[in-house]
Amino acid sequence: MTHNTLHKPIVVPTVRRPSVAGYFYPSSPTELRELVGRLTAGAADRARAHAVIVPHGSFRHSGAIAGAAFARVVVPRRCIVIGPSHTGSWMPWSLMAGGSYRTPLGDVPIDAACAQALRARCAFLEADAWSQRGEHAIEVQLPFLQQLGPSDLTIVPIVTGSDDPQEFSQLATALAQVIRMQEEPVLLVASSDLSHYETQADGAHQDRQLLAAAQAMDGESLIQLIHQERWLMCGYGAVACALETSKQLGATRADLVRYGTSVDAGGDPYSVIGYASLVIQ
Repeated sequence: MTHNTLHKPIVVPTVRRPSVAGYFYPSSPTELRELVGRLTAGAADRARAHAVIVPHGSFRHSGAIAGAAFARVVVPRRCIVIGPSHTGSWMPWSLMAGGSYRTPLGDVPIDAACAQALRARCAFLEADAWSQRGEHAIEVQLPFLQQLGPSDLTIVPIVTGSDDPQEFSQLATALAQVIRMQEEPVLLVASSDLSHYETQADGAHQDRQLLAAAQAMDGESLIQLIHQERWLMCGYGAVACALETSKQLGATRADLVRYGTSVDAGGDPYSVIGYASLVIQ
């Protein structure tokens, strides 16, 4: 007697386990819910937005800055999160095309259909879950999305190490096309910090110019500043993509919600990291 089921391959769903729980944010679900609640408290009525730009430091350093922006927007069922690579992945662009992302608050499924639609329009997007391992820039955004969003929240997580403006533009066009196709709202989340390892005065000078470009929704000027001045802004490509995508979708403004630096959390004033959050509508 033949049992065909014995010859079928076993498909094991990919679960990206948390890598910075207990370090960047609490590993206890109860403590994490309470902290996210405090970081997003006191906001006015939430509004629809095309995108948010939020930092990816630890919750101690930048959680209040990220939370202030998330608290102002409606978090829909579908979110696309773009963050920079900190782990030295050899791929300039990659995404998870299936499986789920896990945090102490539970698992967030990958929107496989949306991921495939993006890959069909953007040839350099590689489907690779390994590039997400150990990477915190996307992970630290998820507790906010999980707590403020619906129970059936899904994401498409994109990690980039590219510095190619043409690729930023191509991805922005693909994102705009795919988002227009959806029958429901999509929130784009760009994970980025500002100036890195500068004195407090120099960091503030850099951040003013970077934020002016972002608030003007001028991704090209932002990229030019980074390349010409050789400033270190971790995630500027994600910000450039969010700005251009939002413009193509009809956004007209990028509002600065909150700004701060690592000094505010007791950091070294001679080696400062800048943090800011913006809402694009």
